[in-house]
Amino acid sequence: MPRPLPTPLPDLTPERLLDRIAEAMQVGLDPTRLKSFPVWTRHVMLILKEQFLPREFAGLLAGGESIFVEGVAVAWVAKARDIAEAADSGGGRFARKLAERLALDAPSREIAERVETGELAGANDFQEHVMRRLFAADFTERRAFVEGLAVGNRLPELLDRQAKRNTTDATGIYLLLWFYWPEISQLKSIGEVARVLEPFFAKNKNLTGAHWEERIRKLANRLGLSFRSKQQRQRKLR
Repeated sequence: MPRPLPTPLPDLTPERLLDRIAEAMQVGLDPTRLKSFPVWTRHVMLILKEQFLPREFAGLLAGGESIFVEGVAVAWVAKARDIAEAADSGGGRFARKLAERLALDAPSREIAERVETGELAGANDFQEHVMRRLFAADFTERRAFVEGLAVGNRLPELLDRQAKRNTTDATGIYLLLWFYWPEISQLKSIGEVARVLEPFFAKNKNLTGAHWEERIRKLANRLGLSFRSKQQRQRKLR
């Protein structure tokens, strides 16, 4: 008797992307939140972080008091509108939606929206602050800020280069596991995981060939993704 097909995964929408970005940012602000996710989802998030974010950048961005990092942040503010528009194909306010998911207070939400619209980059106080940094009397301060600007402006290129070096065919699978972790957690077996993911890679026959399910099983084993306890509970109920 053929196995029933699992329900197909829903479309990948901007709303879903917002949910995942908000989760990742919440974990970044409070690492203890990572424990609220299934073990395998935590492993997926950490693998993707290692693949897409070079360790040296993670260290730089953690130093919130650094003038260098301030330069990176200013460059991001200048680019934020393009980034937000690219991510928000639904036509809504990307920054506002993200702020709502992060439960930001009103002032923080206002800043996020001003960054997205480009208003903050054009504000007099923001531009005056940038000019003070650029023409500071202290050479070390000027240099740190300008280097930060340079890195911030090149960050998409640098991250893309890092991704090309570090990613494999498995990266696309990891991304989908992350995007759809709530639905995948509700499945009943690794076989079902393989079947719901396969349509996303159907055009790549080298990937979804005869050994597709075996590949998913190996990745699942690496991540700790297992349905054994759920299957055992179902057997006891029979």
